[in-house]
Amino acid sequence: MIRWRWRWRWRWRPARGQQAAKPLQTADRLWNLRIRLTALVMAINVVGLAGMGAVALLVDERQRDEVVAAELRRTASTAAALLYYDSGALQLDKLFDNAVANGTTAVYVYEAGRAELSLVFAYPARLPVISPDVLLAPARTVWSTGTEIARPVGEDQTDPTPLLAVPFEHAITGAVSGAVVVLGDTGPAESANQRLALALVVGGVTFTVLACAGGYLLARRSTEPIADALNQQERFVADAAHELRTPLTVIRAVSETALTEPQRRPAALRQVVRSADRLADSVSVLLTRAQLVAGLRDLRREPFRLDQLAEEVLSDTVQPPHTAMPDTMPVVASGDPALIRIALRNLIQNAVQHGRVADQPAEVRLTVTADPPTVRVRDRGGGLSEAVVDAPEQRFRSGAEDGTGLGLSIASWVAELHGGKVRLVNVADGGTEARLRLPDP
Repeated sequence: MIRWRWRWRWRWRPARGQQAAKPLQTADRLWNLRIRLTALVMAINVVGLAGMGAVALLVDERQRDEVVAAELRRTASTAAALLYYDSGALQLDKLFDNAVANGTTAVYVYEAGRAELSLVFAYPARLPVISPDVLLAPARTVWSTGTEIARPVGEDQTDPTPLLAVPFEHAITGAVSGAVVVLGDTGPAESANQRLALALVVGGVTFTVLACAGGYLLARRSTEPIADALNQQERFVADAAHELRTPLTVIRAVSETALTEPQRRPAALRQVVRSADRLADSVSVLLTRAQLVAGLRDLRREPFRLDQLAEEVLSDTVQPPHTAMPDTMPVVASGDPALIRIALRNLIQNAVQHGRVADQPAEVRLTVTADPPTVRVRDRGGGLSEAVVDAPEQRFRSGAEDGTGLGLSIASWVAELHGGKVRLVNVADGGTEARLRLPDP
């Protein structure tokens, strides 16, 4: 059964019994770091875009007001210029014939009588209806003072109508004869401003999403070297713990035996020396692996007898009551003998510890063949499930039901480093066979 969980991206989670090792803590730390960097980039973009959008809307609003004011002034001055007197009477024929009386700007002409202004021309255009008293008040002020007035009017205070009132004079007497009142239409400018605001919002959201994705990719790319370095460090610690645990345990056990049983002291000391040599070899290989992964040195390749190396590792690893059955032929391989030794020892140790039934002694058969150089380590255990055989790196991981640590992981790494491969095969008559294949020299 396969279960899924969501955490930023889909991850495969194996079923119980095939549980993989706990992810390295580096992944969670770097994931949190990437999220923080992405959030910082997104916050900077949101603040910047919001500020630029507000400035753009403010500038557009001011430009809109300036355009409307310019249009009102042009219309008012044109209307005042078209008014003239003939035989003492105000003539409006030129105003009727001009385009100002057919545009989007409302035009009202008030003529002064002896005591009051009277409306002699009205073109409301398609603007909202304005109360006559609202229009008459600025006209009176202009008539009495002779100066123009510009102010918004209307019952809707949230969206008032701009008004401009200018005086016009009698051509002969030069006295103020009345006032021209014009009202502007802010509808088109408002629509343009709303479209601009919508475009800024949509563009800002789109740019923020793209910036967020780009920021995450940039954060991920920039932290990859850190991730590699931390992962190498954590893997080195885990591998070192796995490789050093067995020889240290053996040294302690044999030393305690030598202290309690003096007659076995010479043999115990020889065993301590062998374990110390194995421990030094493991430390050397771990340091070599760390240097290879970090790119501090190149892989050493030299010809060596694979059969002799395998038999030596088999005799050192399989001790009574367990049984070792070598079946080898002379085979020359090319590579790093120290690394190949570690890989073989891990395969054989896992066969001894987990390739047996209950408490019975293990039977380990080792076969070395050529074309290509291959070492087969077979046990007599209960075999493995197909899922584990298809994914052999899970067999020896901590937390798995049939796993022990990082032995096979290290063996697989050594094989891949040499251009080879490690495979697991269930044998028909029982047990499992681990195959370490190396390329031809």
